[in-house]
Amino acid sequence: MEENTKKNKQIFGVEITTLLIICYIGAFLGFLVENLFRLIRIGVFDDRHQLLPFLCAYGIGVFVLFVVFGTPTNMRFFKHKILPKDTKINKALRVLLYFVTLFVVILVGEMSVGLLFEKTLGIKAWNYLNIPLHITRYTSIPTTTAFTLGIIILMECVFPVAVKTINKINSKIRFYIALILGVLILIDYFVLIITGITTGSFPNYWSISIK
Repeated sequence: MEENTKKNKQIFGVEITTLLIICYIGAFLGFLVENLFRLIRIGVFDDRHQLLPFLCAYGIGVFVLFVVFGTPTNMRFFKHKILPKDTKINKALRVLLYFVTLFVVILVGEMSVGLLFEKTLGIKAWNYLNIPLHITRYTSIPTTTAFTLGIIILMECVFPVAVKTINKINSKIRFYIALILGVLILIDYFVLIITGITTGSFPNYWSISIK
């Protein structure tokens, strides 16, 4: 009984190991999206200062987003469902509120993290100054809108499918995937931060330039 309880520990109906694996997928997708954007804009595909193709911030973002707000049509604030009655209008309003909330969080969050790195470490981690409607060098209306729409589509359409698919994997295998990948991603991220603190710049391992 105790073993089954451990296997089935959940956060808002999703097993913890499954949620963590989805977060790692989100971290990988973040790596791909950032590089795709950079490839289109400046013709560069690189490591994004990481040894592994996982950007920790995106994984953490998926975790926090699900725990705090859930999915768009079933938006909640932690345990409290927004507009509890499941009417079509309420679902549409939840999606709208989800969009506005997520837009603000991404806009403020991206700008805050960028300014934090700049003020504390002296590192200008990225640059949106050549993008129209930028706000500081660290965020812009177009990129925030694109990120928000993409995340809404993923959380509404892909997230439930991912949960069902990953749940089919043996629970022990899920546990080891979640544990091993989680440790490796955290080590990689700590290397990034420690290198930034000690050298004043983030590490660069490889880069492909397509002119």
